[in-house]
Amino acid sequence: MFGSRWLLQSIGFVGLVAALGCSKVNKNLATVSGVVTQNGAPVNGAKVTFYSTVEGGNEKVGAYAATTDSSGKYLLASVGKEPGIPPGLYKVTITKLEAGSGLPEGFDSGQMEAAGMGKNMMPKDYENPQKTKLSVTLEVGKNENKNFDVQGTASGSAPPRTP
Repeated sequence: MFGSRWLLQSIGFVGLVAALGCSKVNKNLATVSGVVTQNGAPVNGAKVTFYSTVEGGNEKVGAYAATTDSSGKYLLASVGKEPGIPPGLYKVTITKLEAGSGLPEGFDSGQMEAAGMGKNMMPKDYENPQKTKLSVTLEVGKNENKNFDVQGTASGSAPPRTP
C-alpha cells in the first residue's frame, strides 16, 4: 500500500516537472532558410544577417546571422538556447569577406570583420542595414525559400562595423 502510493506520487511529481520544463520552450519563434546568389550564381561563405526593425527603448533590438554553404544555402534555426528568432520584419544584409593585405595568415571572417580589415566581395548596396535593399517578414514557424539574388559586383571595401 505504502509502495504504490509512493510510486503514484513520484510519477505525478515527474509529470509536473516535465510539464513545467516543456512550458519554458518558446514556440513563438521563427526559423528561416534560403539561397543566396550573386547575379544568379550561388555564393559560398556569405554572411546573411537579419536586423530586427522592432524598437526596444531607443535602440533596435536583435541581429541574427547565418553563413551560406557551397550551394549558397543558409539556415538560421537556433540562436543560443532558443529554437529560432522572433518573428517580424527584418532588414537583411549580405557580406562576404576575403582577406585584405596585411592580415595574419589564418584569420577567419569573424576576425576580419572585428578587425575591420577584410574586403567585402559583395556589392555595397547590400552591406549596411540602414541602406540595404533587402528585407523579409518572418512568420512563426518555418520560413523557407527566403532567397536573395544580389546584383552587381564586389565593393572591395570593408563593410561597416555592426553593433
